[in-house]
Amino acid sequence: MLLLVAFVVGTQNPNLVQVNFIVASAKMPLATLLSICLFTGILVGLLFNLTTLVRLKQKNRQLHKANNLLLTKNQSQS
Repeated sequence: MLLLVAFVVGTQNPNLVQVNFIVASAKMPLATLLSICLFTGILVGLLFNLTTLVRLKQKNRQLHKANNLLLTKNQSQS
């Protein structure tokens, strides 16, 4: 589905656009520029989500350890 949308956007936007970077500039098709921006945004989003996921997994491990300690403590008191 996403590939079909990308194909449609690419065929409808063949115009060349001037892109000015901080130290350089380039001319490229608008569809290429849109694709680069889309994939860069996806990568940045994945990186942010990955860091959050790692933190949540660490917290989950800590909570499991604390829970197991409480369970063994309660079983030994019984």
